[in-house]
Amino acid sequence: MTKRTRVFTKSEPTQVINLLYIRAAIEANCGVRLPLEQIRKLLVEEGIITPAQAKEHAEPFRGYGEFYEFEDYTTSSQELPMTPREDNS
Repeated sequence: MTKRTRVFTKSEPTQVINLLYIRAAIEANCGVRLPLEQIRKLLVEEGIITPAQAKEHAEPFRGYGEFYEFEDYTTSSQELPMTPREDNS
């Protein structure tokens, strides 16, 4: 019998700038909900990120569609026949 060993990979930090998180922080502290594009623009204007970082790592969230574009999540609308229940009374 062979012994199984688990191999864990160390996660690598990403360069992604989470505009949704930043917007939530602004909204919580200021009570204002800004569009994601405006937040990105303000981060560049304030010198917090560079224009290159904004272009590469601060893309506004476009949904999950690009990750699941080839998945088929259809369901059948065909009704299944009802089977009688046993009455336990």
